[in-house]
Amino acid sequence: MRIENYLGFPTGLTGSELADRAILQANKFGAHLSVPTPVSRLAFENGYTIVQLDGGETVTAKCLLIATGAEYRRLGVEGSDRFEGTGVYYAATLAEAQLCRGSQAVVVGGGNSAGQAAVFLSGYTRHVLILIRGDDLYKNMSSYLVRRIEQTPNIELVCNTTIRRMNGDTHLGSVDIVNSKTGEERTVETLGVFSFIGADPRTSWLPPEIERDAKGFVRTGADLAGSRSWTSARQPFLLETSRPCVFAAGDVRAGSVKRVASAVGEGAMAVQFVHECLKHM
Repeated sequence: MRIENYLGFPTGLTGSELADRAILQANKFGAHLSVPTPVSRLAFENGYTIVQLDGGETVTAKCLLIATGAEYRRLGVEGSDRFEGTGVYYAATLAEAQLCRGSQAVVVGGGNSAGQAAVFLSGYTRHVLILIRGDDLYKNMSSYLVRRIEQTPNIELVCNTTIRRMNGDTHLGSVDIVNSKTGEERTVETLGVFSFIGADPRTSWLPPEIERDAKGFVRTGADLAGSRSWTSARQPFLLETSRPCVFAAGDVRAGSVKRVASAVGEGAMAVQFVHECLKHM
């Protein structure tokens, strides 16, 4: 979807465009980008960080930056698992929009991602329904997006409503929705449900030495004040985790602002902290 609040791009750009440009820029400065390889385990040995890859290989480093982000939460309603990829989506790109062209789309969620998806899909679909649990779209969505939604004639906001059941054969055909206040149920025909109901951090691979909050996000810097996990004589750097010389940046970090500009900025800040950490080794 289009990112419209990133400095320097007044007309906006997509996430894939930004990523492609970042790869070109990294290559220009000599960064080594390996083929994506899942990390299965993180360990510590003789002051070094040992990253174990899914294929059994290991990478040893003095410093580590955790920037694994977060993944979208699943809807978890009856039938949703059956239609993932054939009617249930967690992103609204051109590919998904084409699959719903001319039909009705349902967007679940009240944050900026949901708002951006609804506006984008309105240009391809006949009608877009936005379902939210609460009764106020302004509570969790930027006002400029809410105003744009209000000004788009084929977007309809349905408050206090959730999906109860999904129906179809090989592809999603309809959803049963229910109003939490009135108990009223109705069936909505749709070829696509787009879910934006929050995200969980990708931290299940981290060991106990990396302290996390109740939701699984990595604690850093001042958030570690008084923590027994921090054993160094110095205070942790702003983006440093409970393990010295291991840093976290972006959506995976507890207390981070879930915005592209913030994630990029934290990544840049982490470079300076890595240099400072290496000076003390």
